Amino acid sequence: MTQRLTKATVFDKPAYPANEAAYMLSLPLATVKAWSFGQSYRSDGKTKQFKAVIQAADPNAKLLSFANLCELHVLAAIRQIHGVRLHKVRDAVEYVRNRLGADRPLIDRQFMTNGIDLFVEQASKLLNVSQQGQEALRDEFMDALARIERDRKGNPVRLFPYSRSYGHAAEQPKTIVIDPSLSFGRPVLTKSAVPTEIIFDRFQAGDSLEDMAEDYGVGEKEIEEALRFEQRRAA
Repeated sequence: MTQRLTKATVFDKPAYPANEAAYMLSLPLATVKAWSFGQSYRSDGKTKQFKAVIQAADPNAKLLSFANLCELHVLAAIRQIHGVRLHKVRDAVEYVRNRLGADRPLIDRQFMTNGIDLFVEQASKLLNVSQQGQEALRDEFMDALARIERDRKGNPVRLFPYSRSYGHAAEQPKTIVIDPSLSFGRPVLTKSAVPTEIIFDRFQAGDSLEDMAEDYGVGEKEIEEALRFEQRRAA
């Protein structure tokens, strides 16, 4: 008998290679690999190892889960503001992990309350950011967390990735959603659940925005957002 996957198992199931996570979150592949699996580097003529920031679902097979996508999504918020060095990101995350006693501190329900302040406090010490910088850092976290939908228990169940650059995050529409229970956890239109990849393929084949909007019962702007989102895969 086939076991039915629960939300909890879908949430943590290894499903995304690093290159797919990078395109969905609009992050450099090297950053996703380093944050997720660690990285070797040379220093003073010696090979050293940078420790991963998050706990990948399957580090041996180099696969990430939906939970990992949400963690990377939140981490990316500070990357766009301060260009934070990786080891400082890791140190700040480990500080919050120890203070909250949570395996996944950036998406733990406590992070929405005192966790963000803990992170900003520690990151500020590491980065020497000004008070204004601290406020910007906190705002970016709040914007990023607002794009993660949670169930009644506080577990993330849907992620609305940015279809544009991380700047002006609060102004970006939630046109695209990643839901592990839809289309094998691949990006789809929020209203119609049509995979963005299909829309891109149809556009490449010559279908118009107007025709696709009519076929899927959405506005042309939503089709445009899907195409904008998918263009990062083709880049």
